Amino acid sequence: MQDGDNQKPKKQRKPKEPTARWLRNQALRYLDRFATSTGKMHHHLFRKSQPALALFDLDEAELRASIDVEIAKLVDSGFINDQEYAASKARIMAKQGKSLNQIRRKLMDLEVSEDIQEAAISGLGEDSEGLDMVAAALYVRKRKFGPYKPEESRQARWEKEMSSLARNGFSYTVASVVLAKESIEGIEEVIFNDAGLGER
Repeated sequence: MQDGDNQKPKKQRKPKEPTARWLRNQALRYLDRFATSTGKMHHHLFRKSQPALALFDLDEAELRASIDVEIAKLVDSGFINDQEYAASKARIMAKQGKSLNQIRRKLMDLEVSEDIQEAAISGLGEDSEGLDMVAAALYVRKRKFGPYKPEESRQARWEKEMSSLARNGFSYTVASVVLAKESIEGIEEVIFNDAGLGER
């Protein structure tokens, strides 16, 4: 067996020219593994193409325009749909116990338009405080906070658990109401209320 230090260094592959066909293949390869937004796909394709800019004396603006053309084709073909992607991400995060603030930040990171962000949030329901109550209860259940711990240590843990909820985007009101539940059944009632975000 060869010593790792004596192994030959891997040859660096010469960048390929980012033709329309190459860009399309790269995009489809990425979509085979991940769902994504138009903004994220643009970043991915540009990053993959960047080493070829100097080698092929390409204009960055023209390359970005070519990338946008290929992405538009994928959108027209239904391979990328920012509305569905954002809505799906919002629903999944809500069921994971993420606050609306966390969900908003994630949607911003996905680089979808503000209208799509708002539509994804609105799709979760109109009662924003109720939604955060359910998400906070899910978070408390996951972390075994509040009534999931022995009663005698509850007061000592209160500030630490409130801080954890605050760091995750929950308001003081929402966090305090959920943590004040006296029993596990009380948390479960919040999860399975009319907002319907918990798994039954």
